[in-house]
Amino acid sequence: MALDVRRIAVFGSSPISVPVFDTIRCWFHVVLAVVSEEPCVRRGKLVANPVRAWAQSHSIPMLNGAEATEEVLTKRLVDDAVDILFLLSYGRLLPQTLLDAPRIASINLHPSPLPWYRGAAPIERQIMDGCTQSAVSIIRMNGLLDRGELLAQEPFTIADSDYRTDVEASIIRVGAPLALHVLDQLSHGSATPLPQIGKGSYARKLKPDDDLIDWSGSMGQAYNLVRALAPEPCAFTYQGSNRLKIRRATPLSADAELPADAPCGMIGTFLRKRAAVHCSDGWLELLELQFPGKTPTSTSDLLNGRRLSPGTILRRNPSA
Repeated sequence: MALDVRRIAVFGSSPISVPVFDTIRCWFHVVLAVVSEEPCVRRGKLVANPVRAWAQSHSIPMLNGAEATEEVLTKRLVDDAVDILFLLSYGRLLPQTLLDAPRIASINLHPSPLPWYRGAAPIERQIMDGCTQSAVSIIRMNGLLDRGELLAQEPFTIADSDYRTDVEASIIRVGAPLALHVLDQLSHGSATPLPQIGKGSYARKLKPDDDLIDWSGSMGQAYNLVRALAPEPCAFTYQGSNRLKIRRATPLSADAELPADAPCGMIGTFLRKRAAVHCSDGWLELLELQFPGKTPTSTSDLLNGRRLSPGTILRRNPSA
């Protein structure tokens, strides 16, 4: 297929945006990339924004929406004769004047079955809630948070063993061709917007305490939290005064040779080099952990090095 003459501006800031944007770049003319970039420092070094790096690698002009004013962005879209604004994981709500600047439409790819899980953390909240069915939704933006008319919606399955990175891979697999389909429809005037039906729900932004595991809850709740937050920021707990990240885990069957009456949060070992934590209704096996300032380590290595001790109670607060 020849490159489509429609001129696209892409808005996004996270790694999940890049593969979808790159698919669009292969079929349409991407004339501008806009990130919403606050400086991110990790271990003393400035972390490059993935969309910024992608745009630079393809010589695509770029603006930072965290610095440029609404007037500057709007004028740029008009001056660049942008036909369609395409947004994915941008992190900021765009004002109506900016949404009205493109000649055809401003659209958003949202990783949930809208109207469910509107808001800032739809992927994490769906996994935390144990959802097994999700969807990629593409809407025409209207200035309200994820409430625009639906242009397309394609379902996909979330497996019980899927971590956030697996779900993101499904979103990219489903979302990239769906984005091309909608862009093509909009280009040819054949899109049919439909209203969102139902009250839906809100996926509120993650707060620091949302990462903390409550071992008095169910095993499923703890497991879903681990899946939702790995590899960063990670679900965590406290072993003594150490903040211990749980990077990988898996539910144990009821016939595991561990005591059913153990206190919640207690570490138990079985089959010599395997460890699990007791929850209100069962045991969650620990597979990969990370202590402060250390690299991620398998549970068997931590047991060998005696950094993980059977009988220790993992808690929600640090203790001496």
